[in-house]
Amino acid sequence: MNAGSVDLDLALIGQRLTLRLHDPVGGYRDLVGVLESATTIRKRSGEIVEFDPRQIAIVHPIKDLPQRAGSGAPLSLRIAELEALSTRTWPPREIKEIGKWQIRISDGVTYRANSVLVSGTPPFGEPGIELDQAIEQVEKIYAASQLPAVFHLITPPFQEFADYLISKGWQEKVGAAFMICDITDSPDITNTLLKKNLTLLNEDSPTPEFLALHNDEILETIMNSYPARYLSICSDGITIATARMAISNSWAIVTRLIVSESHRRQGLAELLMQACLGHSRAEGVHKMCLQVDRSNIGAQALYEKLGFRVHHTYSFVERENRDECAC
Repeated sequence: MNAGSVDLDLALIGQRLTLRLHDPVGGYRDLVGVLESATTIRKRSGEIVEFDPRQIAIVHPIKDLPQRAGSGAPLSLRIAELEALSTRTWPPREIKEIGKWQIRISDGVTYRANSVLVSGTPPFGEPGIELDQAIEQVEKIYAASQLPAVFHLITPPFQEFADYLISKGWQEKVGAAFMICDITDSPDITNTLLKKNLTLLNEDSPTPEFLALHNDEILETIMNSYPARYLSICSDGITIATARMAISNSWAIVTRLIVSESHRRQGLAELLMQACLGHSRAEGVHKMCLQVDRSNIGAQALYEKLGFRVHHTYSFVERENRDECAC
């Protein structure tokens, strides 16, 4: 062996690494690629290069960096991924299809699980039949379930569709922003909790106290239809803030972030979000997303402070009047 040579761990076969080799004429040379065997490495170009293991000076495995949130694919595909993620982790009881439109049906007042997700080529998606006929079928399907007909329209791609419905007497009930962030830091909130005399609970199912904070009992079936963590902040044993966090496809998605009216403007929403970020990071998840009503300027400012940015927007457009919303 050459002076200063090191042994190659064959458990690294299949991994990407850098090999620094003693050059017979003096100095060093580097090889970067995937280790194929004890004597070969495959470069990014596909070329297989042989090396003498006796010449190895340094072995440096390369860890792939997590893909940044909102990168790596065309915007339309990223939107589709995030919307599918939301449906998967907040699943409706039933999904019917008209062409590429997904008609989601559930119990409760949640728009996301009780709306038509329009997809396909803008501006009206691809229902596979004439537009007005498709809209009429949607109304009949929801009427049979004793639910109002609601369209979930990504904007700006389907803004023309939203405008068309509004011209026919429909109403935009909610305009929302889908926000994303890269989880780069997770501050320790232990001391803050102690100073405020607060307790953080992190459970695998929603407790009665969690549900009662916002009268969410009717949503319990949806919540329990996909594995999630239920984080609560308690003061003197009373639940005063809650958040649900599910993980799927390397994303953490936060829903039902709620602070009791009597404890707002005390930094509890930020504290709870920091807890969500910390738990996600501990689980090896590096991307997070959530949705916020665009009219809630304060909440959007908080999320931006925590590193979130708007990825896309959407509207819920409804045939009937309804005040409740559980996005």
